Amino acid sequence: MHLHLLSIDESYVNCIEKGPHVPTKICTSMGADGEDMAGDNNVIPHIESSESEDSSSAPDENPSSDSDSSDSEQNDQVPLADNSSEATLVLSPNRTKTWTPKCDDKYKPQLNMHFPTLEDAYLYYKEYGRQCGFDVRKFTKKTDRLGNILAKYMLCSRGGDPYANKLRDRSGNYIEGPSRRTSSQRCNCRARITLKQAAVRGFVIMGFEEEHNHPLATGRSKMFLRCNRNVSVAYQDFIVDCGRANIGPTRAHSLVKEMTGSYEDVGATIADFKNFSRDVKVRIGDHDTDQLLSKFKTRMASPDDAFYYDYRLDNKGRLSGLFWTDAIGRANYDVYGDIISFDPTFRTNRYHMVFVPFTGVDNHWKNVTFAAGLLAKENYKNFKWLLRSFKKAMGRAPTTVITDQCKAIKKAISKWWSSSTHRLCMWHIMTKLPAKIGPKIASNKKFVSKLKEAVYSDHLTPVQFEERWEAVIAEFNLESNQWLSEMFGIRDQWIPAYFSDIEMAGLLKTTSRSESSNFFFQHYHDSGDTLVEFWSSFESAMDRQRMRNADDEKKSQKIPLTDISLAIESDAANLYTMELFYLVREEIKSGCYHTIVESMFRDDDCSHFKFKDVLLNDQVFELQVLLQARLLCRHSFAALHQCSVKTIPRQFLKARWKKNALQEHSFLGSTHVDAECSSKERSKLKRTRAWFEFKNLMNISGDDEEKMDIILSNLKQINTSFLETTRAQTDYGLAHRADRFITPAESDRVMIQNPDISRNKGCGSRIKSSREISQQDRKKRKCSNCGKLVRHNA
Repeated sequence: MHLHLLSIDESYVNCIEKGPHVPTKICTSMGADGEDMAGDNNVIPHIESSESEDSSSAPDENPSSDSDSSDSEQNDQVPLADNSSEATLVLSPNRTKTWTPKCDDKYKPQLNMHFPTLEDAYLYYKEYGRQCGFDVRKFTKKTDRLGNILAKYMLCSRGGDPYANKLRDRSGNYIEGPSRRTSSQRCNCRARITLKQAAVRGFVIMGFEEEHNHPLATGRSKMFLRCNRNVSVAYQDFIVDCGRANIGPTRAHSLVKEMTGSYEDVGATIADFKNFSRDVKVRIGDHDTDQLLSKFKTRMASPDDAFYYDYRLDNKGRLSGLFWTDAIGRANYDVYGDIISFDPTFRTNRYHMVFVPFTGVDNHWKNVTFAAGLLAKENYKNFKWLLRSFKKAMGRAPTTVITDQCKAIKKAISKWWSSSTHRLCMWHIMTKLPAKIGPKIASNKKFVSKLKEAVYSDHLTPVQFEERWEAVIAEFNLESNQWLSEMFGIRDQWIPAYFSDIEMAGLLKTTSRSESSNFFFQHYHDSGDTLVEFWSSFESAMDRQRMRNADDEKKSQKIPLTDISLAIESDAANLYTMELFYLVREEIKSGCYHTIVESMFRDDDCSHFKFKDVLLNDQVFELQVLLQARLLCRHSFAALHQCSVKTIPRQFLKARWKKNALQEHSFLGSTHVDAECSSKERSKLKRTRAWFEFKNLMNISGDDEEKMDIILSNLKQINTSFLETTRAQTDYGLAHRADRFITPAESDRVMIQNPDISRNKGCGSRIKSSREISQQDRKKRKCSNCGKLVRHNA
């Protein structure tokens, strides 16, 4: 698809009137750059007759001596032979070059042209410049004592003194001093139009200088003209949507280039895209917190949304904590909230507030986010407030909580979620192993293998784990390692052998669900995001997570093909979701084909089995089949198989793993929200549909030129009919175009201050390589090249 800038409408050009008016002499006025605006010999002022708008008289034929000399000088100018098709280059006797643009007469300004407003005149002159290859800008104006405009000047953007803003001394010489490396495109170009007020007719062109003292843009260079660069509404939407997916303006520009075909067809530069992204951040400014809380307040007021949020301020009135959840998150927690995991993550916003997502596992064995929070500091007070807000929103604390070893979190959970079982994340502990025992022993594959066999095995008893642990420590002489001793001392908080009795512990274990969730969200957040941008990215991330869940629900409606000829497998296929079924099937196969019954007997209450597991090196397991049992493993399936049970007993089946668990077992009944879409959402939806309809037309047309001509013809008709509206939309100010994507502040007053830049644990520190450490420890010596005491030589 190729996007083209709008050209000025012919009907708009034809509506401009040319009227006979009375020219006279105009007074000299000084421009903003110190130019003599009456120095143009072609500037002819206009006086509107008091008798009639149509009255006219002959122009004043009294040229000055300056004009005579100018005419004689023009007669001596010689056109150069290598004139381009877009401008005529003339070399005067004093070796001065001038460029006169060539374009269609309908775009060329003429003396006595009338315009209803100054803005109409500016748009006309701007289009003339776009056709000819130069930019225009508004210049100074003359007013009377009452502020009424008498004359207005619009000139080539390269007009004016390039040194107008530099400081001068009393003698007029420029003052030299430190300055930025910059450049100026101004070269005192005299090309301009002069407009004067013409009573009820608006404004009239009384002077037109068309010669330039610089080359005009041609070919590919025209794309860099400001008049050819426009971050349209479609581009603004695209930049903001890319930002929601953590795609910056530079990459967004590259994507637009591929969509349009070439950089010339984009109609905007990378700098334009960056400037728009910057303008949105600037517009948010000090109202960042106010705007985000305004969004939350609006959602919470909706009776159909079931949105909940809470926040706290520090003693300076700045935001220090924020918590939120919605209807879907609360419904998910009602079904899957028996075990949750949360771990603060960093670098998600410009204030360095830590992001705390509360994560669980759904019936598809995927991460699901229940709620989230932002904290300025990782201390006990903030975690206390966060846990209390979570419990207030959800109605209850979780059964089991898995976190890292943060002491503030541990203290807050023990006091405010006292009914919850707190366990430490095994992944966080094991990632510290290389740093705690040294790289040499950590790279020993035999040591790592034996340690993992003891730590990760969920079928060991506490006694068996302790025997294996002590054997590994003794074999590699690690009895004196303090960290390993500390971890062994708290083994009941992170080793699966010590909490195999906790429901769901054998399924969830303590692998880093929260770390996986943090990694997922980091694809959407950036360390420079404002809170408003952070929330927008969070919504985008949640949309993806919930879309994946909906896709899993659809897939689970299918019945997977069975792999073994057992009735219990077919029953599992009808009960469990697709992902859970494949896990359960492996347990069924292992129980039926890889376990050997050593002995069995039955009493009045239950059946007793002793199995030898081939997959676990012939380890023997004893099992009792009770009607009260609720967990199933491979040995349970082996026992059920021996008892000729054809279906899974329903007391063994947990509702959280069944198909449609959220719809059938959530207290909300359904997570569908019937709230009507806002006008902004409807507009975005229609824009998306229009885009796909257009892409569909392009696919249908293929390489057929006739069909492409039909599409182009209809687009031009639509373009013409929308021209005035489009011109009004593209003339919006900066504040308006930014307010399309953010909630405008209700007042200029800041109600809640933005958070301070936080410095949490680990901030400013990093792991240094051995090479960097050795370079720091190296003594300084004198370099023979620079003659300084440094850590390098010549």
